[in-house]
Amino acid sequence: MTRELRTATTALPLPAPLQLGAMTVTRREFAAVQVEQDGETGIAYGLTREAPMAEIVERLIAPHVLAGDLDPEALWERAFRGSAIVGRVGLVRRALGLVDVALWDLHARLLGEPVWSLLGSGDAPRPTMLVAAYPTPGRTVESLVEEVVGQARDGWPQVKISRSPDRALMRDLLAELDRELPAGCGLVVDVGFGWGDADEALDELADWGSPRLAWLEDPLLPEDVAGCARIRRETGLTVAVGDEVTDPTVLQALAEGGGIDVARLDVVALGGITPSRAFLAWAADRGLPVSCHIGPEISVHLPGVQVETFARGPRPNPYDPSPVLVTGGPSFSGGFATPPAGSGLGFGFAPGTFDFGRSS
Repeated sequence: MTRELRTATTALPLPAPLQLGAMTVTRREFAAVQVEQDGETGIAYGLTREAPMAEIVERLIAPHVLAGDLDPEALWERAFRGSAIVGRVGLVRRALGLVDVALWDLHARLLGEPVWSLLGSGDAPRPTMLVAAYPTPGRTVESLVEEVVGQARDGWPQVKISRSPDRALMRDLLAELDRELPAGCGLVVDVGFGWGDADEALDELADWGSPRLAWLEDPLLPEDVAGCARIRRETGLTVAVGDEVTDPTVLQALAEGGGIDVARLDVVALGGITPSRAFLAWAADRGLPVSCHIGPEISVHLPGVQVETFARGPRPNPYDPSPVLVTGGPSFSGGFATPPAGSGLGFGFAPGTFDFGRSS
């Protein structure tokens, strides 16, 4: 038995820069992993956030997963322990997440089963949130409303926009969306950890009026449990936090400290399917809803989650062009994502998108 691991990185420019909290994003860079064994290949991909993810995978994770039985959970533990002196959370955890997802895909492909079957998740359609619009520079309220409402009318039960630091624009935008969104369509505003503390958040939220939100997402850094709890308490808004979190104990502390109504789960960032599975069991025991951050090709296989996607079409999405990287994956209809029936994760990389180099 020979097991080989390869990595690749690709970057796709955006037509206009995005402001995500304190970050300005001009391109989306993705790292990919493929693991080969016995004539099958498991794959995974995720955002690098401009970090050297491929190198971290090759140097810190790959040496621990190339030998031994193909048991994703056992290999995860070996790689976690083997990199613990510099890892456990942060970039190393994300690198471990990429490899873990690829190992689950490979394991399921060799067994001829979908990953959702191995996880006991079933293939029922998953509720899905659409990332609908970002208030990029120069956008008017009218153009944003037209974009969001047009997509909501395609049947999405929940749509998400990002926060603009322009208070007047947000007030007018939210008021218009309150009037124009179809009945039954919930609105999410993603702050992207854009406020420094609860005082700043509450001051700006007061300028927004009284919008009807499905939830307010990532208002503060996820470690600020007290601040998130205060926002929930003083505004009455539903709060969801968790994008990019790499440590499940942070999500658990938010839930136990009254900081969230909904946990946001980034499967790759949290370390892959193995730790996500454990966190989902913990959340289910407590009745805590879980909404996944990006990567619908992966999250659609998990039990009891809401999936997130960007609009898909013949042209690259202006906010996240990742759909052009993949073929297959879940099908979307009526605001739901249906897991693919094929073995593994059920998706592949589009030709020419990733150039896998040397193997580990």
